[in-house]
Amino acid sequence: MRQLSSEHPTLAFHASITNSFGKGSLIALLRQFAILHSERKQISVGFIGYPNTGKSSIINTLRKKAVCKTAPIPGETKVWQYITLTRRIYLIDCPGVVPPSPNDTDEDLLLRGVVRVENVENPAQYVFSMLKRCQRKHIERTYGIKSWDNDDEFLDILARKSGRLLKAGEADMDGVAKMVLNDFLRGKLPWYVAPPQVGEGTENGVEPLGRGRGRLGELGGHHSLKRKRPSDVDAVDHDGEPGEDDGSDFTGFDNDISGSSSSSEHNSYGEGEES
Repeated sequence: MRQLSSEHPTLAFHASITNSFGKGSLIALLRQFAILHSERKQISVGFIGYPNTGKSSIINTLRKKAVCKTAPIPGETKVWQYITLTRRIYLIDCPGVVPPSPNDTDEDLLLRGVVRVENVENPAQYVFSMLKRCQRKHIERTYGIKSWDNDDEFLDILARKSGRLLKAGEADMDGVAKMVLNDFLRGKLPWYVAPPQVGEGTENGVEPLGRGRGRLGELGGHHSLKRKRPSDVDAVDHDGEPGEDDGSDFTGFDNDISGSSSSSEHNSYGEGEES
């Protein structure tokens, strides 16, 4: 949180209709925007980001019901969709956007979930990079196999174990590769990237990780956001219709908080050490 907050306004958020986290802070921020633009009849807030990063899930969490279609594959949202949060706040669910970058390879785009595995030619060539991102013990526990030296041997063992064979008893390497890549993208294979470590003292005004105050999802010191009960921050009536509360009772944020980002910054990759 502190590392990301040094670059952009950041909120910790867990999207879930029944067990969400950070919902109150996000709704309060949207209400603050509505107050700052009080001369407008309503404001529209767009959710943009890479495909399959949870944009629709955030909107469903804010509305407490499935108003946007979701799926664990990129490209499920194909058109803009306007969702009413309150009488003055509208949310826009946008299709995934892939910023052009000369540094992005086909491997980067695939492992970020930008393209569907089913549309990739020769998917077995990407398994080596995927295996580097996961800890070996997690792979062994997930598939129940051990003792492989390279990606081809891994696919061959897994194909024979799962019965994915072609004619003459050859392993279906591409079929198993698609299965493994989908498991990676959908979270069946645990993996993570450790946050960068900040040296002693401060760097660019950022407090070293692990030394700040406040709970997860809150900034320490004068940045901390005052939490409210769910009944106070819920902006939608139980019947699903827009609520009447337009945020006039919201006292505002500190001056140094000026915005929020709806899309998660997609993971940078590397092999992390388990804490």
